Amino acid sequence: MVTMLDCIRRVPSLLDAIIENADRTFEQVFATFDPAGIDEICLIGSGTSYNSAATARYLAEAASGVRVSVVLPNEFLYAYTVRNPKALHVFISQTGTSTVTMNAMRYVNENGLMSAAVSEKAETPLAREAKAFINMGCGHEEFGMRTIGYSTTVLTLMLLGMKLGLKTGRLGGDAYRAYLSQAKAASQNIPQVIEKALHWMDVGRRRIMRADFIAFSGTAALYGVATEAAVTVWEAPQYPSAGYELDEGMHGPNYGYNDNHAVIVLNDGGRDSEKALALARYMRNEHGNGYVIGVGARDDHDLGFEPAGGPFCCLEFAAAIQVFMYRLAVDGGRDFSILGVHAKMNSYFNSHT
Repeated sequence: MVTMLDCIRRVPSLLDAIIENADRTFEQVFATFDPAGIDEICLIGSGTSYNSAATARYLAEAASGVRVSVVLPNEFLYAYTVRNPKALHVFISQTGTSTVTMNAMRYVNENGLMSAAVSEKAETPLAREAKAFINMGCGHEEFGMRTIGYSTTVLTLMLLGMKLGLKTGRLGGDAYRAYLSQAKAASQNIPQVIEKALHWMDVGRRRIMRADFIAFSGTAALYGVATEAAVTVWEAPQYPSAGYELDEGMHGPNYGYNDNHAVIVLNDGGRDSEKALALARYMRNEHGNGYVIGVGARDDHDLGFEPAGGPFCCLEFAAAIQVFMYRLAVDGGRDFSILGVHAKMNSYFNSHT
């Protein structure tokens, strides 16, 4: 029987394959649309797809040299009225069955705008209706709580930005190859991060498991990891949770924290590192439940590791969070065999058809 941990361990090999197959993955989109005619990448998706886009946008924008925006499909359809005719609209759905995402893509197609779909295979409903298909690179994922799909989508969207920059000349060949080396380094470090995360849960999970709320905090791409962590920790181990951009999470939520709350800070040692560590120290010293993942760990109370992937280190942090989510669920007695069976819920609403 395949476990979710097996899926998490599978991620590095899939990331390596995405890097290896990058030319083929984006061949259709750049054969369909002239790269020189694209001055924005608009990433549209819900749930994990949205969080993946929010994680990838920083590197994708820096590498492509064009604005990269991230929009929920309902917001795209109903809250915005100004459309950019030179934007490449990239719709993201692993199964390709997200109803509102499909509606948003149909709107783009009907209005003669550029559309591409990122999905698990070319035969999904979303992929079939898109003007160009981009393979997510996830293969078959056994569990509805996405681990593989999140990580592979993040890398795929980053590579989309890199390829656009390379084709337009905004990103030089040396810089492109340097990015690839960093992506490979991140992938190679994930197995070590997984083992450290498993050890961390063996040593320190008891105090976290007694919390009645978990907050995740991170800056830039790690904010996307934090929001995805909040989703998965609520849906699998069923802990109420939230993800905050580091500074935003210190403008109000910090006044609400108490001894029953755990705060987990994702820190890559870059911008705002000292602020991140200060938040973790406050929660640890005053409430006994503050933790650092990444740089600045003090002891086994934290999950310390040195990120290897530069701007791709979000993939390493994602692995740590995925192990954390998995172990919280398993150690708390959550039965994964029943997850993904939503007949009762679907009698009320179904967001995928």
